[in-house]
Amino acid sequence: MLRSGARLAATLITMALMFGLTAGSAFAGQVAGIQTHLLWGDVTDAQMRHQLDLVKASGAGMTRVDVGWASLQQDSPNGYSSWYLGKLDRMVAAADARGVQLLLTFMNSPCWASTAPDSLKQGCAGSWWDRGVMGYAPSNPQAYARALAFLAARYGTKVAAWEVWNEPNHPDFFKASDQAAAYARLLKAAYPAVKAANPRAVVVGGSLSQSDHAFAQRLYDLGVKGYFDAFAVHPYSDDVSPLDPRSSIDARYSFIRGVPAIRNVMLRNGDSRPIWLTESGWSTSTLRTPDHWRNGVSEATQATFMRQQAQQIARWPYVKVNIWFNLLDAGSDRADKYSNCGLLRADGTAKPAFAAFRGAAATLATGSATIATASKPATAKKKKRSAAQRRKARRARAARARARAARARRHHHSSKRR
Repeated sequence: MLRSGARLAATLITMALMFGLTAGSAFAGQVAGIQTHLLWGDVTDAQMRHQLDLVKASGAGMTRVDVGWASLQQDSPNGYSSWYLGKLDRMVAAADARGVQLLLTFMNSPCWASTAPDSLKQGCAGSWWDRGVMGYAPSNPQAYARALAFLAARYGTKVAAWEVWNEPNHPDFFKASDQAAAYARLLKAAYPAVKAANPRAVVVGGSLSQSDHAFAQRLYDLGVKGYFDAFAVHPYSDDVSPLDPRSSIDARYSFIRGVPAIRNVMLRNGDSRPIWLTESGWSTSTLRTPDHWRNGVSEATQATFMRQQAQQIARWPYVKVNIWFNLLDAGSDRADKYSNCGLLRADGTAKPAFAAFRGAAATLATGSATIATASKPATAKKKKRSAAQRRKARRARAARARARAARARRHHHSSKRR
């Protein structure tokens, strides 16, 4: 059985290569995107469409949306929720109509599939979704794989990529006695199932909290190479500039050191697939403490860090996608870190980062990194390059000036815990 499964996976991977369906070839250049939560229960269809309009107005080429397995198959593995599929259908159609690519993150175990202890599941009676059972790894990875394959077949090329879970190295999102082993099993089940259902689908693995290079190496030790088309990380750097190496601590907590550390792990394991940064950003919370990870930054600093980040990513050709977390602030409590990550405030008004994002998206689309390099003697050729850079800067300023201060309805979401 193991040898047969390996042959099937190899066949499917070969098919993907024949179609030219790697995550690198499917996405020319580099793509800037924004996280949204369009399928949350309190988001109306009108709000969903409005948020997609904002994504489009920001210059983003993609939005990342969390899709709940627990909502799709709430009661059993037999069948799918017509209500939830209706929401999904309308969202996919609305994004397609606007030319916004979708990265859909399939996560959250339904109670019947969860490995949560019986003390939490309680026979799956009552409001089990409020008892934390969704954050446990599924008991049967094949059940997850079948549901994901169903969606991949249903939406075809209208969904740009499917992400297998969210932050499996973080206990808030993926509880298991051995997180790496449980996640490796999930990837190995999901990838061939999705490719069999839709050979053109792009499957994103990893989705790691921080640039967790040690966890990434453990996944490779467990044989995940070949079971994803792109490897994703969430390279947050707390309240620190993305260009700060933070040399006194682990590279996973530095943007500029962490992403290359992940790349080095991949290359060391003979894997040249692209990296996707499927979450990144800075909170504008007013909280300031001695602990960097608790803190926000000013709105002006958030915009500055975004520009620095985009310029650095443009220097990394192996990074194909960067997703900013989040489009909208999740609440109005200015002291709460995870309620203040948006490009837009809770009242819908734009932070400076909204305009900065437009420039960042243009930087990634054109690869026009403008970080200063070592100076050279002035020459005629050098002057021409500088003039071109000045013209690009004028165009970027004009684009930012045209950007409207878009408004979105207030959303009372619970904050995203990290």
